[in-house]
Amino acid sequence: MSKPAEIHSAAQLKKSYDHIYQHEQIRESAEHYDWVFRRLAPASDKRLLDVACGGGYFLQVAERYVRHAVGIELSESALQIAAKNVKKAILFCGDGEILPLRDESFDYVVNLGSLEHFLSPVNGLKEMVRVLRQGGRAALLLPNNYFAMVILNVWRTGSTGRNTFQELDRWGTQKEWSDLIESSGLEIEAIHKYNYKTPSMPWKYRLLRPWIPLNLSYAFLFVCRREK
Repeated sequence: MSKPAEIHSAAQLKKSYDHIYQHEQIRESAEHYDWVFRRLAPASDKRLLDVACGGGYFLQVAERYVRHAVGIELSESALQIAAKNVKKAILFCGDGEILPLRDESFDYVVNLGSLEHFLSPVNGLKEMVRVLRQGGRAALLLPNNYFAMVILNVWRTGSTGRNTFQELDRWGTQKEWSDLIESSGLEIEAIHKYNYKTPSMPWKYRLLRPWIPLNLSYAFLFVCRREK
C-alpha cells in the first residue's frame, strides 16, 4: 500500500477534516449511493450504521429505505452539513476507530471511501466488526493503487496524475484490501468494480471506462458478512 502522510493523532485528523469541510465538498453522486445501497440491500426494519458519514449523502439515500439509520463522523464541520441533509437519521460526532457503540448493535455497517484515511485502518475495521451483529453485512469502498488511468498517466508522463486534498491517504490493490478485510473477521461475499462517472471525465477515460476490469478499476466495493 502507499505510504500515508505525517498525521499522528485523531485531533490532527479532525482539524484537517474540519478545515476541508469548511471549504470543500467530499461526496459522490446520488446515483453512486443508490448503486451501493442496492448491492448491500438492507431490510427496511434493520439498523444501519454509516461510519465516517461525512455530509450525510449516503444517509440521505438510506433513510428512504431503512427505519433506523445512524451516522458517526469525526469532523464537526461535516456533521453540520449532514444535519441539513438528513431528516430521520441519528448523527453524532465520534472517532471511527473507537466507536461509542455496543457490541453487535447494528445489522449493516457502511464505510465509503473513508477507511483509507483512518490513522489505523486495522483498528477501524475491528471496530466495525465489533458493532456488527453475527450474520450482519458490511459495504466498504476502497481505492485502487493500480487504477487504469494511473497506469496510463505513469506510462505517458512518469506521474500518477493523482491530486488529493486529504492529508492522510492510502491506496491498495484488490488483494491487499481483501487480505486486510478478511483478517478483521469479515467474509467477503462479493467485490464490485467502481469507476467514477462525471460530466468532466477526460476523453481517454470516457473511452476506457466501459472496458476497465475489476483489478484496474478506480475503486472496489467489498460486500462482506460477519460470520462469527
